[in-house]
Amino acid sequence: MSLQTGDTIGDYQVLGVLGQGGMGAVYRVRNLLSDREEAMKVVLPEIADSPESADRFLREIKVQASLQHPHIAALRTAVRVDGRILMIMELIDGVSLAATLRSGRMPLAAALRIADDVLGALAYAHAQGVIHRDIKPANILVDSRGAAKLTDFGVARALNEKSLTITGLVIGSLRYMSPEQIRSQAVDFRSDLYSLGVTLYEMLTGRKPIEGNSEYEIMHAHVEQIPAAPADLVPGLPGDVSRVVQKAIAKAPGERFQTATAFQSAIRDALAAMDNSETRGLTVPARLAEMQPPGSTPLPGTGIDTKIRAKAESRLAEYLGPIAKNLVARAAPRHSDAAAFGKELAEHIPDPKQREKFLTALGVKGAAQPNSSTGSGSGAGSGSRKGSPITEAAIEAAGKALAVYMGPMARVLAARAAKRALSIEELKESLAAEIPGERDRQAFLKSF
Repeated sequence: MSLQTGDTIGDYQVLGVLGQGGMGAVYRVRNLLSDREEAMKVVLPEIADSPESADRFLREIKVQASLQHPHIAALRTAVRVDGRILMIMELIDGVSLAATLRSGRMPLAAALRIADDVLGALAYAHAQGVIHRDIKPANILVDSRGAAKLTDFGVARALNEKSLTITGLVIGSLRYMSPEQIRSQAVDFRSDLYSLGVTLYEMLTGRKPIEGNSEYEIMHAHVEQIPAAPADLVPGLPGDVSRVVQKAIAKAPGERFQTATAFQSAIRDALAAMDNSETRGLTVPARLAEMQPPGSTPLPGTGIDTKIRAKAESRLAEYLGPIAKNLVARAAPRHSDAAAFGKELAEHIPDPKQREKFLTALGVKGAAQPNSSTGSGSGAGSGSRKGSPITEAAIEAAGKALAVYMGPMARVLAARAAKRALSIEELKESLAAEIPGERDRQAFLKSF
């Protein structure tokens, strides 16, 4: 029978169900010896006696055990209890990408970060000779910091291994399968890249590139139909990013990226090539809700009138550009007094006259005197860095600090943001906007 919350199996107590598929169920469990919470995967009872299912599960355990990468869900151990095989995995604090996509398309930076993480995992797996064969949103978990973990290697196989077949079961999810999988042709690493390209298309546009009313229609579309370019569906989406996705989902394997590393490099190159006009409104979240990780609790509201917030955002944008939206969103929850709210925002304006003008427009009297070192210079080195010039060392430091939250893409993001920032403080605020979660944003701002 199925396990229920509170049941104990071996040294594990079931705390709840994390998910269930056609072959098995995944539970949240606590190890009664170590008191550590973990994830436990078990083959469903109704198919546990099938030799093919047991073989597939054992293969998954062995493949997962051979892969150790920060963006691949880690296998803790595997044990037999009462004739059942238990696969114990690290418990990931997050949700599946499939659950996230139910709310529609994602912000550009978040989508590219997830793709970058998964490509890092695939580059590693492919180097070990392992093809995943079932890349799809349901098999990508996104943690509370927005980082991705690839999971479920149940149908993975080595490149030189015979194809795994299970009677009556379509291997892989139909809407994400490569044309060569549909045709039952030889499959190599490029099939995984196609499936990730389909996933990235969905992240960027909110829709799948391949649709149909029947399995036949979907399979036929994978083989014959050329999807609309992502940029044609999402106004303002950078053309370079759209072209990367189109190349990834090319019908012929030879026309796609030939390696995960090449795909990853193309994403980073496209990101680095974006200018301010292309990224405005895409990589700098305009609303607080867009800055929260999937499934998180929204930040508390503010007592400040929404008209004052809108006016502050509009006026501040005259001096600071698009980053004004983020600064207003960040400051608003900390204040109930409009004057204090306005004065905090005014500190981001280097010029004293412009600062005074901004506060006057908000109806705030008694503009604060500048506390930065942008004046005559007598306080240089002891004041705020808001007016400090951006140096190569600062960009390098920003990239290293951001990498804790954004992974390898951080250096590219830092270099791109530096091109349009006017000071170190503006650079910091711009990069902080890329980080999901207020606590992590604050930690980043204090880190360099």
